[in-house]
Amino acid sequence: MKKFLALAIIAGFVYNCGHKKNGLLLPFFFLGSQHTATGGVPGNSGSPGVVFVPGDGSGNPVTPPADNTNNSGGSTTTPSDSNSNPSDSSNTSGSSSGSAGSSNDSNSGNSGSSSSPSDTANNNSGSSNGSSNSGSSDSGSSSSSNSGDNTSSNSGSSSDSGNNTASSGNSNSNNSSSGSSSSSGDSTASNGSSNSGNSGSSSNNTSTDSNSGSGSNSGSGDSSGTPTVVVVVVEDPKGEPTFNYNTTINIPLNLTVLDKKSNVVSGATVLVYDENNNILFQGVSDSSGKVTGTLTVPTSVGNITIDISIGGESITQYISLDSVLGINRTIRYEINLPSTQIVDTDGDGVPDDTDIYPNDATRSTEVSYPAEGVFTVAYEDLYPSAGDADLNDYVIQFKNKEDLNSAGKIVRLKGTYQHVAKGAGYRHQLFIKLPVDVGASVTYKLTQADGKVEVATNTVNVTAANLKSGYQIFDDSNKTIRGQNVHPGDVFKAGFIATVEIVFNAPVERAKLGSFPYDLYAYVINTKQEIHFPGLYKNNNGTDKYLDSTGFPWAILVPGAWKYPYEKYDIRKASESGYSEFNLWVSSGGKEYKTWYYDVTNESKVFPVPTDSNLLGYLFLSVKKFAIFYAMGLVIAGGIAVYFLRKKQSLVV
Repeated sequence: MKKFLALAIIAGFVYNCGHKKNGLLLPFFFLGSQHTATGGVPGNSGSPGVVFVPGDGSGNPVTPPADNTNNSGGSTTTPSDSNSNPSDSSNTSGSSSGSAGSSNDSNSGNSGSSSSPSDTANNNSGSSNGSSNSGSSDSGSSSSSNSGDNTSSNSGSSSDSGNNTASSGNSNSNNSSSGSSSSSGDSTASNGSSNSGNSGSSSNNTSTDSNSGSGSNSGSGDSSGTPTVVVVVVEDPKGEPTFNYNTTINIPLNLTVLDKKSNVVSGATVLVYDENNNILFQGVSDSSGKVTGTLTVPTSVGNITIDISIGGESITQYISLDSVLGINRTIRYEINLPSTQIVDTDGDGVPDDTDIYPNDATRSTEVSYPAEGVFTVAYEDLYPSAGDADLNDYVIQFKNKEDLNSAGKIVRLKGTYQHVAKGAGYRHQLFIKLPVDVGASVTYKLTQADGKVEVATNTVNVTAANLKSGYQIFDDSNKTIRGQNVHPGDVFKAGFIATVEIVFNAPVERAKLGSFPYDLYAYVINTKQEIHFPGLYKNNNGTDKYLDSTGFPWAILVPGAWKYPYEKYDIRKASESGYSEFNLWVSSGGKEYKTWYYDVTNESKVFPVPTDSNLLGYLFLSVKKFAIFYAMGLVIAGGIAVYFLRKKQSLVV
């Protein structure tokens, strides 16, 4: 029975997490997978057969992939059919040389492993890393025969079948090695090679047997022998973003998808995930083969994943975000693309299995900010005078969701906002500015924390001018919260909750709307001043309008239900701050201590904001439909605990 329950829960999780559109791929399902470092661009790895090369600024490789040059010291993979044979032991006892023999267009002196851009059987356990092998005969029996112009005969039982065409050079003779391999498929090599001598010398090139060195070899074929192989031309802008106390970064995404003849590919589905496999973006390549968008992630996120699928076949890129200011890449397929028809009920180009709205052609993806929990925005309200840096004058917890269509444009924007603190005598209102060129229908509702309705749900039509000037979310802050929630001894009293749903009259480009958290600002009724995030507005002298003379902001965005400082406790002063890492984060320009807001170093200096506020009831909706799986997980966990307790008792007896 225990085994049955265990199998049932595992099957349930696998089924549940297999649908990427839900953004719930659990990390432990990837523990056994290896990300293969491929190509000479640091910070990139991918699924088998994905090669990363630098670009020339126009989407073309600086060095053609056929050169097989690996400058990063990692391993390269083949841009066509390739099989890895870990058990092969060609080049035994270190008796092969990377200098003797003859070769044409071969690799020499790479510290990692290399493989060729054609149909190749890779022998991983060898110790050679040069252009040719000489002076040794590998024991065992293995043979490769290629049906094409390029033929190598060895003693053994492995064969390569397919169409292997070399434009120059087609003579190979007798290399002996242990193990066996087979590969099939279409492969074209632009450079020829010749292997001469019986167990004397063999060259690693663009046709047959390639012996890898001390690095790893990753082939482009899957277990069925069907390859999905691309060369990714990487032209990502690099640098360090301007530090202005932002805890999130907006990363422009620009991809171009081409086939093996450099023709544009439309209809390729692109999915982008964060480290926890939450969807950051989804789009479909347009008639020019392009996919554009913006990724908004906390600065603490170190890596993202990009999946590109055509005809149900996918390739994956894993990208380190270290010093990355944008994702600008050309995806060049080196194989024939699959012609399989995908199931797409609404005809928007997004397969049903990744379409959040498979029956609605106007939208295909829902992106949540944040993926889990809430963000907190805290305002200082003395602008243009510097505040006291307690960051509690006007505090809001909120969460946004966007619906995107297949082109990555925003169709609908939904936000939930809760007033949680008011540590000032001034009165405030909350607005959001959306600099779009279209009108929208806006549905609004205001409730107390306990759900009692203050303003019933109503829908109005607004113009583009209304959205540009600012749409009001909360009225007078004296009326939207019952207590201040900022003094020691205060009992937390949650404020009002506003829900706002904006459906645009036409899809809006990201460049027009702006990125999360958009232009969310406080209006101070007493001073008639607006308070915005830094980075949005400049003074006449080019300085940031919303950083004071010391460089400190009047508004800050913090992930989570943040425990802001008590009234009059300056977060910058060591004697008053509950966050000793805050100044370290600032002094590093945001490069270190990126999660300072989670590390309360003095609880007596911060307000104990509960993490289970009423707003989380809204968040629960995102997991409600998966409750059965979570319940099963609890049951099985309990069963395992009982089993081990009984086992322990039996051992004691």
